[in-house]
Amino acid sequence: MKNYDVLIIGAGGGTKISSACIRLGEKVAIVEKSKPGGTCLNRGCIPSKMLIHPSHQVKNINSIDRLKINAKVESVDFAELVKSINAHTDGMSGGIDRSYTDNEKIDYYKGHATFIEDKVVEVNGEKLTADKIIIATGSRAMIPNIKGLAHTPFMTSNEALRNKKLPKSMIVLGGGYIATELGGAYAGYGTDVSFVVRSSFLKREDKEIIDIFDKEFSKGKNIYANSQVLEASYKDKKFKVKISCNNEEQELEAEELLVCTGIVPNSDKIGLENTSIKTKQGDFIDVNEYLETSVKGVYAIGDVAGNFLFRHSVNFEGEYWVEENILNEKASPINYPPVPSAVFTHPEIASVGITEEQAKKDGINYIIGTGNFSSIAMGRARGLEEGLVKLIFDKETSVLLGAHIIGEEASTLIQELILALTHKMTAQDIYRQIYIHPAFPEVIRNAVRMALKQIDSKFKILF
Repeated sequence: MKNYDVLIIGAGGGTKISSACIRLGEKVAIVEKSKPGGTCLNRGCIPSKMLIHPSHQVKNINSIDRLKINAKVESVDFAELVKSINAHTDGMSGGIDRSYTDNEKIDYYKGHATFIEDKVVEVNGEKLTADKIIIATGSRAMIPNIKGLAHTPFMTSNEALRNKKLPKSMIVLGGGYIATELGGAYAGYGTDVSFVVRSSFLKREDKEIIDIFDKEFSKGKNIYANSQVLEASYKDKKFKVKISCNNEEQELEAEELLVCTGIVPNSDKIGLENTSIKTKQGDFIDVNEYLETSVKGVYAIGDVAGNFLFRHSVNFEGEYWVEENILNEKASPINYPPVPSAVFTHPEIASVGITEEQAKKDGINYIIGTGNFSSIAMGRARGLEEGLVKLIFDKETSVLLGAHIIGEEASTLIQELILALTHKMTAQDIYRQIYIHPAFPEVIRNAVRMALKQIDSKFKILF
């Protein structure tokens, strides 16, 4: 049996830990059964944004007449676009593979890892153990139990990001961020997209933000909200999906079917039944405040643990783990700062902290400040009619509790507010800076100004 200081299962989120541990002189092994880089690089964040951004440009060009410019997109070489995206991500993944293969300071195992007891893993017939084992096996698309679906050539996000033929029509099952991002991208390229949504879009977001999103995102698409899928079939190169929408049965037809109904953790095929490692609801691996499982010395990070389902959160967890378990003699509990999120649709959404609905539920005495993109000079310069910044402050302390943005460059604009929330800044703190004029952040200033008028009577009189 081979023994290591650190054994990492999964070369996605686990890459940050492996590279740091090597630099710190630890004896390291990493196991990966697929392409290194994980979901983010191979079938998630990076290729999806490379597909989404050009579709947004198509939409922007086709609506550029609002700026008195006459232009239309004549065509999109979709096959070449997807080919270039795949070449880029495959090249990056191959680079990681070579960096592991050529590095004498790490043992790289290409294969499937299976626990055969608490701290013993088998890969390709070899038994491995380590003082510290990190499970970073990520997640995969959840396939719903729909009659007939398994007998059809449906796509998940994996196939949608490698599909080189732009379909004339597509049915999308799901209303979360993966469904809206990918379905929205295909619609941007000209596909006739129908969304079948169990309840509503992006239901974890602030309701006021989603009301705006529904109005804008729904344009040019077919939306079947509050729907249940009854059956799916495929014949003569056509998908047929029977649904019940508001208790009325309908049948939809399209060239492609994209299933984006959630994710499941990759915890079910790594031999946890041979260990004392416990899982929780949804089969996520149960970890404590040190990211340690029920077996001492075995940890889990990222999607497989299910604390947060973002690449930026697993990056934070990886940095925490190295600092607390390798650099420090005694680990401190993980302390997550406010964890932001973004949905790269058109319009874009970004958020951090609590929603207004959560504030009401928790009985918080709060105030709201809003700013409209159309009210600032840069918004008018770009001809923007929609877009909103919504800030939630504690009424007693004026500390920022939540920030929600919908509109152009939302994922960039939110960063100032992530900083403010992380450092418990007040409305006065955020306002007490000079905002570049004319630039997008002025919309944040306007939202803070509105809040300050409710907090400070003197401010209200002056401004």
